[in-house]
Amino acid sequence: MPRSVSLSFELLQTFVSLIRHEGDAAAVMRELELIQPTLSKRLKYLQHAGPLLDRPWLVREGKTWKLTAEGRKVWPAVEELVDRYRNLNTFVEEGGKPAGAAPVHFACGQAMAAGLVRHALRELRKKHPDARLRTSTLRGRARIEGVSNGSLDLAIVTHDEPSILEIARRPLHIEPLVTYRLALVCASGSKWESKLRSLPKAGAPPEAFCSFPLILPEPDAGIRKGLDEVLRSHGLLNKLDIALEIGGWATIMAYVRDGFGVGVVSEGALTEADGLTLRRLDPTAFPEIEAKLICRRASGSGEELDLTGRASDWCEELRRITMERGRRGR
Repeated sequence: MPRSVSLSFELLQTFVSLIRHEGDAAAVMRELELIQPTLSKRLKYLQHAGPLLDRPWLVREGKTWKLTAEGRKVWPAVEELVDRYRNLNTFVEEGGKPAGAAPVHFACGQAMAAGLVRHALRELRKKHPDARLRTSTLRGRARIEGVSNGSLDLAIVTHDEPSILEIARRPLHIEPLVTYRLALVCASGSKWESKLRSLPKAGAPPEAFCSFPLILPEPDAGIRKGLDEVLRSHGLLNKLDIALEIGGWATIMAYVRDGFGVGVVSEGALTEADGLTLRRLDPTAFPEIEAKLICRRASGSGEELDLTGRASDWCEELRRITMERGRRGR
């Protein structure tokens, strides 16, 4: 029977060494003490789709090896796995004290980091002063990929569940955290203020988007795609006057305050509404934004959460505090 191919530590080690040596295969052979046929055999599995990978991690350009798009997605998790293995070997072989629990890796958007997540982290610090945390504000897709590939423990995203599972390419644990409505916002005293105030108080209809120069999230943002879908269904998508397409609620509001147009933001990002005039969107036409907390499921366990890879107590406590904050609307 032919031997099945596995994603062995040797393959992962070779992958990490190659990228750290900027794609120089000769440097990898020297570091790992490999002969050319052995290195070529390993790289073959990482370069081509086949029995090991559906999507290659490496591509060769001339004499240099580079990461593919798929390789960039898995790189953080593979690098950390190889480093952890080396650290474990050093500890076992040389003795000594363990370096301590690895930090919990948590990612969210900028508005969440400034609001709900900030409060959750402060509460966790009070209960666990020694908790090691690494919090980042990655793009939504990168957060999902990070949880899926193991480089993140927890993340907050606003994608819908089918999109999360499509990006993750594996089942994840998904918990509704908090919901917000979207709003049209302009600077108070701007030439658009009276028109914005004249919109129905029950909510701005889709047609209102054609009345202003718009400052919108970037086209590839999950929230923007939802907006585009609604506007397309009403035949309005090609009638918009788009002034800016930029990332981050804080950035959108900064341009709104500078008078560049009328922005579309989440009401959850409006922690300081002084100097702004807003009208929430019609909830019958525009779905609410549902922020979700995501993490991995333990292998073969159904709904059991995979929070054991790092400081599991801190990770579970952070998840619990964040969920409680979400239910309280903070």
